[in-house]
Amino acid sequence: MVEQYKCLVADNCSAEGLKTFDKYPNISFDVKTKHTKDELIAMMPEYDAMIVRSATKADADVIAAGTKLKVIARAGAGYNNIDVEAANKKGVAVLITPTGNTNAVIELSLGLMLAWARHIPQADSSMKAGQWNKKQLKGSELKGKTLGVLGIGRIGGGVAKVCQAFGMETIAYDKFVTKEYAADLGVTLYEDLNEFLGKVDYLSLHVPVTDSTRGMIGKEQFEIMKETAVVVNCARGAVINEAELYSALVDKKIAGACIDVYSKEPANKEDFPFVTLDNVVVCPHLGASSAEAQVNVAALAADQIGQLLNNGKYIDCVNKKALGK
Repeated sequence: MVEQYKCLVADNCSAEGLKTFDKYPNISFDVKTKHTKDELIAMMPEYDAMIVRSATKADADVIAAGTKLKVIARAGAGYNNIDVEAANKKGVAVLITPTGNTNAVIELSLGLMLAWARHIPQADSSMKAGQWNKKQLKGSELKGKTLGVLGIGRIGGGVAKVCQAFGMETIAYDKFVTKEYAADLGVTLYEDLNEFLGKVDYLSLHVPVTDSTRGMIGKEQFEIMKETAVVVNCARGAVINEAELYSALVDKKIAGACIDVYSKEPANKEDFPFVTLDNVVVCPHLGASSAEAQVNVAALAADQIGQLLNNGKYIDCVNKKALGK
């Protein structure tokens, strides 16, 4: 007899993407969102698997309550809302879906650059206010500018390729890739961060938050950059020292910023005063918020759970080594 499994979908996920579970008739799923922690803990003993996005915190208490729990899948790339150490101790696999929203983040990164360069937010708001500020809103072009990519993985490499089509020179800093890999992308790789930062017109960040990347762009780095440079962050807010970003923008150490992510979310202007500045374009963490990306990450999470439970395949498992797999 084929073993039967149940999966809890704890956060809002695309119904179309979850249809991927149809491939695995021995896996049923329940969508139960907007729960308290106590309600979640009470539900956990019933399930072998769980899908979360960013709202649900799969902490040590939640994981401990999952007496049958074998796998947690994050429908997205980041997994700071999952206690991986607690999962390791309990033998629970933690899966992510890093490829599902790649294109969405690439397109938003480019969209933010274009919005900043051509003053699109200001143009839109002034027109709606009945103004015609054509002369005041003269912008600049991306063509001929230098894009510096900090972290040239799937997303960073994709941003570089799209910007090359706009006629931008593309350079990168990434300690974990080779010059040959970068060259295949048409990107010049720098070994010295300061030399790299001094050349960029647009700095696009695409690194995770780790002990080595937390606050890696701050006052010292802004001092090195051109006064005409623009910082674009669609990665994680904590990669930038946000207080020092505000100072750099106010003091004109750099020309502007395009920010989609924050060290504390939801973000507000009291905690992050740079969102109110005229030389900043901001979004409420929209990187993965496309209809297509939401289908993709839900489908990938469902398929990865099916593959693990039925075939023992640990696809994009962040703690595979800790589990001895």
